[in-house]
Amino acid sequence: GLSPDEIDYLLSNDIKRSINDLDKSLPWWRNLSEARQRVLVNMCFNMGIGSAALGSGLLGFKNTLAMIQVGDYESASRGMLQSKWARQVGQRAIRLSDMMRKG
Repeated sequence: GLSPDEIDYLLSNDIKRSINDLDKSLPWWRNLSEARQRVLVNMCFNMGIGSAALGSGLLGFKNTLAMIQVGDYESASRGMLQSKWARQVGQRAIRLSDMMRKG
């Protein structure tokens, strides 16, 4: 088993990796509100950054990410809920899409 300190260390590293992936792939994400940044970190942590070309991970959300980048958070929220990811994570998707919409 792992100690609570070891678990916290591993979690912290995974979150840092997600943030670094976002910085590399979506440099504009830092201009979002804190709540919307948390949504992207959560999704990236959950799915990985992935690849737009392969339609995988967070980068597979091409249309949703484009809507977020231009500030169309209502459409981005709807796009999040219409995804396979939303069907897989259930209530988390509803919570995160609300955070994206409301900021």
